[in-house]
Amino acid sequence: MDKNSMILFIKEVMEETLGHSIPSWNPDLKFTEIVGWGNNMTVSTVVALQKKLPHKLTDTLLDGVVTINDLVTKATLAPTSSSVEPPKQISECLRVLSNFESLGEDCEFGLVQQRAGILHPHLLRFSAASENSAERLSRLSMLLKYRLHQLEHTDFLEMFLPEEEWNNVDPEWRVRHKIFKWSTHTGLLVKNFPKETINQKISDFSVVIEFMKSQFLRELELGRKVWIWKSSVPSSLPNIKKLLGILKEYGPNKLLWVQNADSDHPAGTVDQIEADLWCGYIKKPTEHWKGHWSEDADWFELLKNALQIYPELDGHSESTHDIGSETQECSSEQEDAVHVLSKIASLQLNIPHLSLEATQFPSEISGWDSLKHVNIIMAVEEYFKTSLSVDDFDKTQTIPGFISVVNRLMQAS
Repeated sequence: MDKNSMILFIKEVMEETLGHSIPSWNPDLKFTEIVGWGNNMTVSTVVALQKKLPHKLTDTLLDGVVTINDLVTKATLAPTSSSVEPPKQISECLRVLSNFESLGEDCEFGLVQQRAGILHPHLLRFSAASENSAERLSRLSMLLKYRLHQLEHTDFLEMFLPEEEWNNVDPEWRVRHKIFKWSTHTGLLVKNFPKETINQKISDFSVVIEFMKSQFLRELELGRKVWIWKSSVPSSLPNIKKLLGILKEYGPNKLLWVQNADSDHPAGTVDQIEADLWCGYIKKPTEHWKGHWSEDADWFELLKNALQIYPELDGHSESTHDIGSETQECSSEQEDAVHVLSKIASLQLNIPHLSLEATQFPSEISGWDSLKHVNIIMAVEEYFKTSLSVDDFDKTQTIPGFISVVNRLMQAS
């Protein structure tokens, strides 16, 4: 595909993703200048490109991409051996990020994880404990203190549209707990689920919330993640210590308090406040929610530095250490497990004859989003009449890891 054809193709895909034409279209248009454009839309565009192109797009395709022309240029050229990032680098990124998890309030780290390929759902990753930013830390502490009591109860859940969604091109419903005021993204767009029908989805989300709540509580008890708190409003050290104290009531948990970098605290640096409590510094995003990618490197550097303080943590996410070896094992010893998982995923995704044999990540499969991931995990649990462990849950981040889980369940049954 030549450059002109690529420009037309990208325009077609982007407008289909947005649901309307893009005014003032030109190759020099910045993604951040497109009204309603978000990170998920960029990912959708790249997935569509990969299906169309004869050559494999590099994992660093979006690095340094600011304008449409940047994407056209990088996507048009077939990658050379020197431009392809080695699998070890991908594994390192996944390995580092998998040791951390967000407590909500700010979706920034969740988006970093998502772009790195960590798509398995987590209860708090894209949630907020209150619509009022100033109240979120105290409400989160209260929510944890009460062990998320009846968070999933359908009588207490409601669908709503926050004010920031009103002016979006494609506003998205969120689900909220009426008492705790905790809310999370749903991925359900108003254009697909009008007000008259959206409440029918509450029961579905109740099941999803119950599942993710169970996983979250188990993670807290094991204390094998470093929890991240990052807020758009200042948090006081006493309140941060109170949060850590509540986390420690569950198990041996650790907390990374992330603040905006300044002249005294460069981006990526970490200060240890006390045992199990650190303060890390990150560059403030300048284009939040508009495809701004530059903070990823700062997050990666920050978390690598944090792991140096507690190196014993680095190793709990074994499913991401060596993707290549898992693939080899899958192809030689786990054909039956591949077939079983492919069949289950095929039914949940409504994709006939789906085969996962050559797939590395769930994000490569059309329609395999966070909610579908939950459904597939629950279907696997139902199939084998068991519950996945936290270790198993972590392994489902990659398809080879997921296959290894299914293989173990098959051997145990």
